[in-house]
Amino acid sequence: MANDRSKILIVEDDLSSQQYYEIILEDSYELEIVATVDESKEALLKSEFSVAIIDLSLTGNENGIDLIKYIREKYPDKPIPIALTAHALPINRKEALDAGAAEFFTKPILSAVLIESIEKQIQSIND
Repeated sequence: MANDRSKILIVEDDLSSQQYYEIILEDSYELEIVATVDESKEALLKSEFSVAIIDLSLTGNENGIDLIKYIREKYPDKPIPIALTAHALPINRKEALDAGAAEFFTKPILSAVLIESIEKQIQSIND
């Protein structure tokens, strides 16, 4: 686990998913949880994050794919986007990875899998 309490941005509009991520991650990471692309852009202006966990199906004018593209253009080094979605079609995976997501997972995701992915991305920043 990261000892420096790496900061993680979670972009998720489903309250139960927000609570799940908070329960499994709050002891190891500093979390900021937002529900929309607009809120995430505000958070990115105020803080530096190591990883951004992004739900692809967000309410509002922009979705998770739009946010991943924005992050990769405006913040090329970090945060590193990890895409999550309830949609398991191959096109969803391709769109997320083409947009710049480091990894793509379908919900529900096991806590160990998510933590392993976060740690892998943090390690890649430190290498």
